[in-house]
Amino acid sequence: MHSGSLSLDAFLGRRSADRRLARLTHDVPLPVAQGLEFGPADNPTALPEGIRVAYVDHAVDAQASLAGAVPIDHAWTGSGSLAAVLGREGLDFAIAAQVAQYVPNLLGWFRGIHAVLRPGGVLNLSLPDRRFMFDAGRADSTIAELTEADLLNYDRPSPRQIFAHTYQALAIEPKEIWAGEDPGRAPRRCGEAALALAYEQASEALASGRYQDCHCWVFTPLSFLDAVEAAARLGLFPFVLNRIAATEPDQFEFYVSMRRDGETDPQALRSMQEGAIAHLRQILERQQRTATLLATR
Repeated sequence: MHSGSLSLDAFLGRRSADRRLARLTHDVPLPVAQGLEFGPADNPTALPEGIRVAYVDHAVDAQASLAGAVPIDHAWTGSGSLAAVLGREGLDFAIAAQVAQYVPNLLGWFRGIHAVLRPGGVLNLSLPDRRFMFDAGRADSTIAELTEADLLNYDRPSPRQIFAHTYQALAIEPKEIWAGEDPGRAPRRCGEAALALAYEQASEALASGRYQDCHCWVFTPLSFLDAVEAAARLGLFPFVLNRIAATEPDQFEFYVSMRRDGETDPQALRSMQEGAIAHLRQILERQQRTATLLATR
């Protein structure tokens, strides 16, 4: 495990001025804790010296070509047991900034992380809000797609996931959408060759077994909540949600915090999940109504 590089005072000062850092480290115990960060690339989350963190990605050389990328300690795709990969459980936290959309089997990934956290441990993540970036032309991911990936135990992006990512990505930036540009008029990111390129990449990945990074999942805050609610009803999502921070103006990501609850009775746990989801849905819908009203004035 690696230790954080900031003094506690420096970390607290930075977190008080950085909403993103505050959300990614929500409920991480201070001054001492042990946890995981997924897909840190060259921008690991800033942590204080008392925090020990191991870095996880789908392969130990996943970002080897990226200058400044931090060394990966464990390879895990989200399929199979994370506890077996780590050789331990009882961790305090996990952080995943702009990672979950790349995970081929998202429900299996959630369950694997849940299993290595202690009761009360938290998973904090950020996800792109598809409305404000190049996925604006894609439909929200569904519980049917999530369960398919789980039942088939995807350990790499499927041909469908690769095809959709390549073909439907648009050449538009968040700042352009916030400035009022219509994503429906944006050209495809891969231009006129997008259709043929999508088929070629999906076919090649299937034939070779090569792992190809792509946005496997696309969500808005509310559609993510819908998917989690359905998965929880099926017994496929074990966390209790703590918070969802909706996408802010001029930004393109939203934040989710969830915990491994100590409740072991399935019915009691399901009741807690339902209550948390209903509460967060009310908050998101109220924020949405407020934003709509402000936009018309």
